[in-house]
Amino acid sequence: MNKLLDKALTILAALSLGAAAIVSATEKEPLAGWRYPNEADYIGDWKDFRKEIPVPFHIQADFNGDGIIDHAWILIRTKSKGWGLFIFLGQPNSSKKVIQLDDNQKDAYPQRMGIKLASPGRYETACGKGYFDCAKGEPEILELTLPGVDYFMYESANSFFYWDKKGKTFKRVWMSD
Repeated sequence: MNKLLDKALTILAALSLGAAAIVSATEKEPLAGWRYPNEADYIGDWKDFRKEIPVPFHIQADFNGDGIIDHAWILIRTKSKGWGLFIFLGQPNSSKKVIQLDDNQKDAYPQRMGIKLASPGRYETACGKGYFDCAKGEPEILELTLPGVDYFMYESANSFFYWDKKGKTFKRVWMSD
């Protein structure tokens, strides 16, 4: 029993250190031309829905199933309008591989968008619900075996980004319109 408790405490300590690293990382520019959201960015929907979604611009999980924690961020442009959705895939050497999943260059209001964790499970997609015809290769039912990113516009459309093991890349499927 003590070994189990020791292991749980070790995992908890590691997670706490990971959270501290995220906090310190937010003080720096994540990529040239981009910045992490900060407290001043809690306006509009981020402020209105903060009780339900306290951190609408960052989630973490093992998105690609390699056993290393990855991070999804909505980042804000520093020199022009817009925002982007990025995945920072953890690597064995503690570096990050960055994948940009969305790029909005026109709208200066990222607070309309949010991200949440999409847990493994079975989901009916937008085309499966009959909102529109399924495109070639688009599933009516999405079966997530790994966590994904639920990328949504508040009180509107949403899509999931999920890791495609075969293609070794992220795919996007619309969940509502």
